Order: sequence, then C-alpha cells, then structure tokens
Amino acid sequence: MRKKQRLKILLKILISLFIIFGAAAILLAGIRKTRIEARQKQEAMEALKNVPTAAPTVSVTPSPSPTPRPTATPTPVPTVVAAFDPNDFWDYWYSTDGTATINVYDISLDKISFSFYQTDRNQSQSVSADVTAEVAGNAARFDFNDSAGNRAAGNIIFDKGQLYVRIATGDPVSSVYPNVNCIMSRDQVYLEPDPTATPIPEEEPDPTQTDTQTGEYFFPDSDSRYLTDEEVAVYSSEPALNWRRNEIYARHGRQFVTQYISDYFNSKSWYQGTIDPDTFDAQQDSIFNEYEMANISKIAEWEERKSGEGN
Repeated sequence: MRKKQRLKILLKILISLFIIFGAAAILLAGIRKTRIEARQKQEAMEALKNVPTAAPTVSVTPSPSPTPRPTATPTPVPTVVAAFDPNDFWDYWYSTDGTATINVYDISLDKISFSFYQTDRNQSQSVSADVTAEVAGNAARFDFNDSAGNRAAGNIIFDKGQLYVRIATGDPVSSVYPNVNCIMSRDQVYLEPDPTATPIPEEEPDPTQTDTQTGEYFFPDSDSRYLTDEEVAVYSSEPALNWRRNEIYARHGRQFVTQYISDYFNSKSWYQGTIDPDTFDAQQDSIFNEYEMANISKIAEWEERKSGEGN
C-alpha cells in the first residue's frame, strides 16, 4: 500500500515539476519573443530615422490636346479674263490713208470716249465730232453727228492691242464726211496733196494782220476791238471759223484735246498751252475781256449759220 502511495506521490511530483518546467519554458519563450519583437521594433524605428525624406511628386495633369478639325478644301473661284486691256488703246490712232484721226481720251471695260477728225487728201476741208459709247465685250457701237451735220454710225473692235474702226455716213451733207474702214495705226500718215484734184481757192488774207504778224494770227487784235460781221462772214466754212474762235482761247494758253487743233497751235511761236481744258473752261469768265467774249459769240453765231448752209 505504501509503495503505491509513494508512487502516486512521486507521479504527482513529477507531473507538478513537468507542469512547472513547461510553464517556465512557455514563460521564457514568451519573454524571449517579446524581447525579439521589441528589438525588431527598435531596429525598424532606427531604420526609419535613417531613410531620407522624399520630395513630394507633383502630379501634372496634361492639357487636353484639341481635336484637329479637318481643313476645308476651298472651292476654286473662276478667274474672269478681261476681253481687252484698256491701257493699250489710249491716245491717238490714225487711218491707213491718213485722212482720219481718233483720240481716245477716256476708256474702260464699260465705256469709251474719243474725238474724231476726218479731212480730205488736200486737207482743205474737214469734219470732227466727239463720241461716247458703251463697251460690250471687246467692241463698241455708236452713232453721232459731225461738225458739218453728217449723221454717221459705226463700231470699234479692240483685238490684242489692235484697233479696228468702221464708220459710215448714210446721206452725206458735205464733201468730206466720216468714212473709215481699217485697222488703225499708231503711226501718223502725212498727206500729200492730190495733184489731180481741183485746187480750192485760198481764203482771202485777213486785212487786220500787221506785217510782223502775217501767218501768225487770224484776228491779231480780237482782244482789243469788236469784230464786224463783214470780217467774219468772208470765211466760207464752219471749220475755218472754228479755227479763228479757238485762236482766242489759244492766246490765253488753253490746251486742246483734239490732236489736229493742238498740232496747229503748237506750230505757232506765240502759243504756250499751259492750262488744261477743264480748268480753263471753268475760269473763262474771268480770263476773257469784253471784246473777246463778244467776238467769241459772234464767231459762234456765224459757225451755226455756215453749218446750217452746209458749208
């Protein structure tokens, strides 16, 4: 009995010791684990202290790229080609036979204005006119009455720098009348008298001319006296009177648009054409004296008479 009790007691003691040693082992393991964890935590804290602080990265939001728009293809605009260049047709043109002259003093793609002059081969008689016509494409149609009362009509064609002119008179009322049908030239043809033509008697010399002025003036003193009907009436045609009336203007420096008139006065030693026609005509009331105004009116009256008589 005692032996069993001893064994029981010994067993209990062994079990108690096992429990105690087991608990101690567990306690030591927990303490060791706690120490390891504390050491690891300390090491981690030390490591964090030694890590450099990184600069914050700024996040840049990119601007959205605009969606490209498709480029529209322009619709081609048709180029309008002018029928002709008006700059090619200004100024003077001459017929191939030398009897007709045209001075284009205003021209565009819409309108043309020109002076017309025609004479005979002996240059003894002439007619003139001022013409304005509308341009359509590269041509212009027109009609006009000339200085002798002839009714004429025609057309002009502008073709690559060339000027084609056709003018015809239906029922002429004078020996010289508009009659042109040719390609005009920039080169003037100087007329030579027709040796077979019947000479026309020269006009009587002006009895008022002085010896020093012979051939220079028609009416040398038209600025200082009144002309008489007898003096003016001796001139047989309206063109002859037109020269004498223009002389009064020329003596005050008026320029002339019509080429043959301009050429005539430019040949005179006394003529100094310095005032353009528009400026002169606007100021003529202050330019002419009472004698000149009266003489211009008288010559104009006789021009109308001669024109009515068909001279």
